[in-house]
Amino acid sequence: MIVVEPPALKHDAAEATTVHEEHLLERLSLLENRLGRLTERLEKGLSLLLRQSENTYATHTLVKTLVDALAEAGSINTAELERNWHERCEKDEARRTAKD
Repeated sequence: MIVVEPPALKHDAAEATTVHEEHLLERLSLLENRLGRLTERLEKGLSLLLRQSENTYATHTLVKTLVDALAEAGSINTAELERNWHERCEKDEARRTAKD
């Protein structure tokens, strides 16, 4: 930032410097406050993301365990289940793409 002072302020350089310093300190304080709020928001977002990741992992583990148990009991064919799952994912993706 370039600060231009009128020639009349050359005589009162001490006062002019103090005014500019106060202005800069206020600006820095505002920036610090904004940065602090941004940091808090980022920390909350990260916390939410980590909780979501943990929930997703737990859900995935539960489904995998259920599929393995059903396969061991002979109730399902895992290859067929996987094929059906891929087909469903492709259909859902096609629907989402068509909506956009």
